[in-house]
Amino acid sequence: MEIDQHPYADILRKELMPNIWCSGCRIGRIKNVFIEAIQQLGYEADKCSVVSGIGCSSRVAGYLNLDTIHATHGRAIPTALGVKLAKPELHVSVMGGDGDILGIGGNHFLALGRHGLDVNVFCMNNFGYSMTGFQHGPTTPLGARTITTSGGSPYIPINPVAVALAAGYTFVARSTSGHPYHLIDCMVSAMKNRGPSFIEILVPCILYERRNKIKSLEALYLEKAEIKETLSKEDVDQSDFMKKISLGIFRDAPVRERPQLSLVKSTKKLADKKFDVKFRSRASGIKHMQIRMEGTGGQGIVQGGKVLILAAMNMDPKLNSTLTKRYGPEMKGGSCLTDVLLSSQQIDYPFIETPDLLIMMSDLVAKERGGEVVIKNKGTVVVDESMVDPRLLETLPKTVKVFKIPATQIAREEFRVVVANNVLMGYVCKTTSIIDKNCLKAAIVKSAPPGTEEMNLSAFETGYKFRKS
Repeated sequence: MEIDQHPYADILRKELMPNIWCSGCRIGRIKNVFIEAIQQLGYEADKCSVVSGIGCSSRVAGYLNLDTIHATHGRAIPTALGVKLAKPELHVSVMGGDGDILGIGGNHFLALGRHGLDVNVFCMNNFGYSMTGFQHGPTTPLGARTITTSGGSPYIPINPVAVALAAGYTFVARSTSGHPYHLIDCMVSAMKNRGPSFIEILVPCILYERRNKIKSLEALYLEKAEIKETLSKEDVDQSDFMKKISLGIFRDAPVRERPQLSLVKSTKKLADKKFDVKFRSRASGIKHMQIRMEGTGGQGIVQGGKVLILAAMNMDPKLNSTLTKRYGPEMKGGSCLTDVLLSSQQIDYPFIETPDLLIMMSDLVAKERGGEVVIKNKGTVVVDESMVDPRLLETLPKTVKVFKIPATQIAREEFRVVVANNVLMGYVCKTTSIIDKNCLKAAIVKSAPPGTEEMNLSAFETGYKFRKS
């Protein structure tokens, strides 16, 4: 029979040849084995997708005439997960090295086993990072020399097969680049298996050989390797491949049946009744109102801003509004502020420089400004005096109205501290009369977690009825 082209030619990007691998490198052989496996299974090229990271072996994806992605270092598996989730009908494989898959991408490797998605991971283990001159990696043997461990690696290497088994991969095997027919059988079985599959492929690197004065790892693999039909725990635990190498399939099981989710019921008492607060909309008379709420992450500062906007829209649906927020880098416990802008006109600039109304749940933001409380000369400040240093208010102009309530203390003693913002909101409603009471209550009911409506409304009413003794 006359052959006019190489049988792998349709699945290769011939325009990228010759490849970049070192003369005698066995990664090209593994590429050919993968093509052979696809052809044996009869997969259509447009139904196969290959994702790789960074490294010598990760260059395989670039030479395959399939839908391939050359991802960032260590991120091949999550990229492949995205492909599989978007196109479940595709046969998705990850091709990469030990450094990329087990080192930089180690956490993603563990996660794939837990997720249980049908993705094949073919890891070419050459004991280090070859592309950068051969640095120490997660599988570098104890005592092996690399450019980063010139005196010999002091670290115990990880066991890829043992990790894959523990992580829950449904197919786990080990082969070498020197056993191409065995490797084809392993790849075919892996791609037929449902669930996450993993093959450790031992492949020699001439840089490792030179630094460790090994004549030929390929010859060593052929001499020391034994292909077994059944494998024991002793075979799994092998760590010194200079003495003995067990090849074969360690696990070949269908994807485990996942139990139905048993959702834990919330310990919060669900509301026995639905709260429906009636309110009447009207023209608010607000032309341009700037409101700022300051405090600490976790006090409900952003939630308070959302309640204010919703309440304003309840009162006057024709108002325009914006909300901007700022957290410190610490988020929980760090400084936090929310700016709410209400206007009868279109809002072109959503940020506030000097508020008309300042609601202070803590003094952290003011202290970050060096103790300055920012408010208009004829503005209003409503303060949680159990959380704000009163000395900060002493420098305010006498034209500024200041109202104080120990909101956090009240919430802690009568309810729960998490509703302190609504205690303060009730007091704001009473002292400023900017937004109708029922409009605010309706907004609180809509924003409160199910089962907490009554507590939040009670906190609001307590703040509304507060009288300074």
